[in-house]
Amino acid sequence: MKKYILPVFFFTLTMLALSSCKSDSSDQYSNMTAVLYAGVDDSGSTLELLPGRSKTFSVRAYANDDGVPGTMLTISFKGDPDAVAAYNEAKGTKYEMCPGSAYEFVTNSVMLPRFGKASSTAKLKITASGLEPETTYLLPISIDDVDGDGKWEPASNATAYMLIKQAYVAPDGGSGTKDDPYNLYTISDMLTMSDKLEEGNMIYFSLKNDIDMQNLPWVPLNFAQPYKLQIDFNGNGHTIDNFYCNAPNYASFFGVLYGRCYDVNFTNAVIECDANSASGIVGAYCGTNGLPGEARNVHVHGTVTNTSSVNGIGGLFGRINTATVVGCSADCEVYGKGSYVGGLFGYDAGTASIVSDCWTAGFAKGQQRVGGITGGPITPGTKIYNCYSLSRVEGAFAVGGIAGHCNQDQKAGTPEESSPNNVIDKCIAWNDYVHAINQDDSPHYSSGAIAGFTSIKNYLSNCYRRPDLDFQECATGSFNVLYDQENASPASPLVIAVKGEYNYPYHGKAAKPGATLSDVARSLDWSEAIWDLSGDVPVHKATSSGQSGSSGQLPDFNDENEIYR
Repeated sequence: MKKYILPVFFFTLTMLALSSCKSDSSDQYSNMTAVLYAGVDDSGSTLELLPGRSKTFSVRAYANDDGVPGTMLTISFKGDPDAVAAYNEAKGTKYEMCPGSAYEFVTNSVMLPRFGKASSTAKLKITASGLEPETTYLLPISIDDVDGDGKWEPASNATAYMLIKQAYVAPDGGSGTKDDPYNLYTISDMLTMSDKLEEGNMIYFSLKNDIDMQNLPWVPLNFAQPYKLQIDFNGNGHTIDNFYCNAPNYASFFGVLYGRCYDVNFTNAVIECDANSASGIVGAYCGTNGLPGEARNVHVHGTVTNTSSVNGIGGLFGRINTATVVGCSADCEVYGKGSYVGGLFGYDAGTASIVSDCWTAGFAKGQQRVGGITGGPITPGTKIYNCYSLSRVEGAFAVGGIAGHCNQDQKAGTPEESSPNNVIDKCIAWNDYVHAINQDDSPHYSSGAIAGFTSIKNYLSNCYRRPDLDFQECATGSFNVLYDQENASPASPLVIAVKGEYNYPYHGKAAKPGATLSDVARSLDWSEAIWDLSGDVPVHKATSSGQSGSSGQLPDFNDENEIYR
């Protein structure tokens, strides 16, 4: 029997020891206290909600590092008016408690497991209901009730705080639809535009006042891929003054204009860019692949400067693609270190565009391929009608009073072979001067009064130049001679009188001495419904060019998914 006594005794001692350890452990946990606090996910900045809009947040309970002793806790939350006074006293603020009509707990029961540090989520819905405009409210979220046998106490900062306000809505603010556009009265309204854009929907805006942007830096509205924020912007004849943008990506008002802009003026605008990105006052692009853009009766005045070597800088747009630009003007100083710089637009890209009844003044200067209207129509099928330029034009070579390079961006030799089907028709180069400033005798692309370097099979017709145009083809002067040229087409190619390896200019014809610019425009049958030709220089008549059915002289927009041709 003795041989069994030791093992039994040892077993008994072991069980007593384990029992003692368990008792000590239980005592340890029973003495723990969870320190709990509330938290709201993604609520770091002031929440601004438009009337009728709502946003839902996740609310959790959090515990200190030791977690929760005992069993799982069931926790609920509340909006806590009693916490407002303490917050204001601590922060030196005067916020009001958020009205109960503006918030509700969609779900309000969370589980915090034993030893857990974060609970499951409750859902808090915030709306603008009952909020007064221009008033910021405080919504404290506190733990309301805890169910379970674990010990707990609130943390010293147990309450989560949210700042909530109704977003500014101007009188008759609108809803962004075709029949009820968002109305823009102030700078504040302008700054809310980007928040209202929705991919997949055309959002409508209506400018109701002249706006002074006061050199406020602007973030373009549609500057990021896939560029599908579609906009209809009706300026109603108003002016945006002192517009300024130095954004690194597509510095301009729209970025990429996908949609329409019409009946608006930009004055004293400044675009500055040192990034490899197209630039223009209204848009870096008017349209892009499959996303058409339209500009009508849009007039800009200011400077566009790009210090990178990017191609595509213009007064109105840097580049156009699937675009219609009608009845617009740009009185701008446009400077680019790259090529394809134009008084109106830098160049066209992708799909053919139409530009008609536009004018430019000021200065267009680039490395090469520079024009009073455009640095170059290089996309097959792009057409330019009834435009004139007063701009001074300057570049190394391939410069023109209307267009710089018109041969699909091809190299020498191809102008006699290519057929890009570009059209430059009834355009007038009334520039102060057109200067190619290359300083050597090496062969270069040519320059011309109308087009600097062109396919001889383009449609080049009924274009005129100022009879006393100050023209310089190159510093040596070897081709520094202007001469008249007859109309050209694929069936009747352009005749080049002065031969040279790279010499393919289009000079049009000289206007009669003493004729005014308006005289020439009248002889070309420019529409006097669009143009006032009573003075020496044509000016646009006041028009309304917006939605189908509106009054005015410019052609109405077609269906919203079509582009005017």
